[in-house]
Amino acid sequence: MPLKLRWWLHACFEIEAGGKRLVIDPHDGGSLGVGFEAPMVVADYVLVTHEHYDHNAVEKVSGKHTVVVREETGDFELGPFRVRGVRLPHDEFEGRLRGFVVAYRVEAEGLSLVHLSDLGRALREEEAEAIGKVDVALIPAGDVYTLHPRQALEAAEALGARVVVPMHYWLPGIQLPLEPLDELLRYAKKWRVVRLDSNTLELSREELPSEKTIVVLAPPRKGAATLEASQAM
Repeated sequence: MPLKLRWWLHACFEIEAGGKRLVIDPHDGGSLGVGFEAPMVVADYVLVTHEHYDHNAVEKVSGKHTVVVREETGDFELGPFRVRGVRLPHDEFEGRLRGFVVAYRVEAEGLSLVHLSDLGRALREEEAEAIGKVDVALIPAGDVYTLHPRQALEAAEALGARVVVPMHYWLPGIQLPLEPLDELLRYAKKWRVVRLDSNTLELSREELPSEKTIVVLAPPRKGAATLEASQAM
């Protein structure tokens, strides 16, 4: 079965596999700017990479039986998802300015992906080894509050990712002082760029691209609680 990845804006992603939904870093919509909506999903599991207000609105995606995991390091399982949490600094001063985040590596349906959260400096070799090789990397692209976009792409390469999905960048209406996606794409000369008209991507090991590919997902349609999966790559 393919793995479904949905982007709910900013750093919030939903991973669907084995009939279960895992959400990482939910926001409340309004914390991003006027007119933005919270993720429209009820999660079976929620991972929080760090306790900043635009990453930890678990109440917006939680139901009666939702399991919430906050900043957990090490290896653990959540239903069909095998998860590894690795602690990383949120700034270039080894966490002294903004503290730490937990990058989550998630394995499901024969694929592995990593959510690098708000990593604040270049990924080090020992940190890449701790995370392990991945097929897909979700990387911050907005520069401010996180590492430079060039360093984000270098981190994806160090992890062996064949697919990169940018996140945490400025869109019209967002009030956070982030850079737009073009800032990252300036440094993506070695990458193929594919833009989808959906916030959903289906992935399977058999259909992973042979060349390094950046997949730009579209913002979710307002009021659409369920979106059809986009065509598989």
